[in-house]
Amino acid sequence: MAATEPIDLLLAHERRLAAADTELPGQAEVREQWSGIGFRVGDERFVATMDDVREILDPPVCTRVPGTVSWFLGVANVRGTLVPVIDLHGFATGGRSAQSRQARALHYEREGISAAFRVDDVLGMKRFYFEEQVPADVATQALAPYVVDGFRRLDEQWPVLSLAKLVASKDFLNITP
Repeated sequence: MAATEPIDLLLAHERRLAAADTELPGQAEVREQWSGIGFRVGDERFVATMDDVREILDPPVCTRVPGTVSWFLGVANVRGTLVPVIDLHGFATGGRSAQSRQARALHYEREGISAAFRVDDVLGMKRFYFEEQVPADVATQALAPYVVDGFRRLDEQWPVLSLAKLVASKDFLNITP
């Protein structure tokens, strides 16, 4: 006689599952990953932590500030906040980078400090496994003090540039020639 009550149906189903004794698929090994935003300064690739980049913008229109270094592009209105805009390539080389269609600005905002860093290109979100972590080797010596780590995948090296460390530096704060 077939069970017609819902509880009887559930019990019958449970007995069939127990009789089948099938094992659930095992969970694959979970490896922790580090995530950041990849970008290019000159010919060199970098990555910044997700905590350092609030958003990626088209380079904002800047109002130049007289008597400042060439890499300080000026100030811009970013979502109602007056933000200093720094040419990261210019900061690294002491000059100014050429305008390009790929240029973007990484908007940094933490602990009441806001700044935008113009980079030559944004290369998207990058994820690395922690076993890919290596000491960083940076060709651009002016940015070396702000590199806190690095990752290597195949033949590509990705130094981790700390925008927080850069913003806190005296080099960043000294915008007069």
